[in-house]
Amino acid sequence: GGMHMQVGIFSVEAKAKRAADTLSGAGVAATVREGSSQGKEFWSVIASGSGEGSALLQKVKGAGFGDAYLLSR
Repeated sequence: GGMHMQVGIFSVEAKAKRAADTLSGAGVAATVREGSSQGKEFWSVIASGSGEGSALLQKVKGAGFGDAYLLSR
C-alpha cells in the first residue's frame, strides 16, 4: 500500500508535465492524469510513495509544491 498525494491541477498539460519532472528530479514518483470537469480539460499531478505520508509530503513541499495534500484511500 502506497501513499498518493494531489500535487496540483493544471489547465495546461505542459505545466503538469513540468511539475511531474520536477518531482521526479526530487526523487518522487509522479504521474499526470487527464480529467475533465464541466466540459473543461485539466491535468492533475499525483505523487506516490511508500512509507510515511509525512516524509512524502516533506519531499513534495521541498520541491516547491506547498499546496500538496494527501489523498484519502
